[in-house]
Amino acid sequence: MTTHAALPDDDSDGSAVEPSEQRFDGPWLLVLALAAGGWSVFYALDWALLSAGTPAGAAVAFAHGYLLAPLATAAILLDALSLDERGVADFGLFKWMYALVSLVAPPVGAVYYAHREWLKPGDPALLGAPR
Repeated sequence: MTTHAALPDDDSDGSAVEPSEQRFDGPWLLVLALAAGGWSVFYALDWALLSAGTPAGAAVAFAHGYLLAPLATAAILLDALSLDERGVADFGLFKWMYALVSLVAPPVGAVYYAHREWLKPGDPALLGAPR
């Protein structure tokens, strides 16, 4: 059995890179916007154009119900956890309410975003890209 020693990640100057202290950073608002927008398009397509008995209808229903809705839910939770972890805003139980509703209707992400902007502190740099 061979073991490999873990080598530290090095910068160009030879110093070790420290891992990010924030676990929930990411482009969650972009993911939320894409998932909610895609869900809306697929839901409208499923509702207006496709019958339930066709394979295309089943694929579209699967996409909006089992792929995009949970993706939007995860984006809401991870964005709220990221803000809480950085000490910017704490949504408390609201993050769970938004998450539960977004499993059924991901466009609730717009309400989440409005709530997020309402909680924005005086320093706009805090809600920018993760550090």
